[in-house]
Amino acid sequence: MQFPKSPLRSTWRWCAAPLIWLALMPAFGAKDTIVDPYHEYRDEVSRGEYQYDDSQDIPWIENETEVLAMPKAEDLHAVRIDTMPQGLELLIDKSRITVDPKDRVVRAWLWIRSSSGSEYGTFEGFRCETREYKVYAYANPRRDPPVSKANRPLWKAVPGAQVREFHGELLRDYFCGIRGTRSADEIREYLSGEFRRELFLSQ
Repeated sequence: MQFPKSPLRSTWRWCAAPLIWLALMPAFGAKDTIVDPYHEYRDEVSRGEYQYDDSQDIPWIENETEVLAMPKAEDLHAVRIDTMPQGLELLIDKSRITVDPKDRVVRAWLWIRSSSGSEYGTFEGFRCETREYKVYAYANPRRDPPVSKANRPLWKAVPGAQVREFHGELLRDYFCGIRGTRSADEIREYLSGEFRRELFLSQ
């Protein structure tokens, strides 16, 4: 014997189904649900929640630069540069190379001499962090006075490796190491051909 279906039971089924679905939605579709079982053990960097605050950065400031006197001929040493045009030679006042510990700028007199006998010099600064250089002064031994300061010197980007230019080679092979700017003594060693293995951590 079959009993007729109760209309209340059918109504309850139709009403209960949406209510059950609404109750389960937070468990399946909520955006703030943590699905990573190791979430609480990860740091903010691993979780992608770290936001760098650049307002705490100390801006780089260049120290005041004193232009050294024009180098003597006996103080200039030839630098091995593969990118120098034929007939030109690059020399450097090796004994007076300086590296400021505060702004980390390498400063030195550079000298270019041609096979025809003409020559001129520049007193320049180099930054390893940004691959830039600046010309502070020019020198010409045939002028009086021989040294003239540059008007409003600016930092210029060193061209890439595809451009044959000696500034990039100075930075790569002599002035800069894997730990940043080399010291003045280290630069002199590399200019003398005394290469040594560099490590990220100093020994």
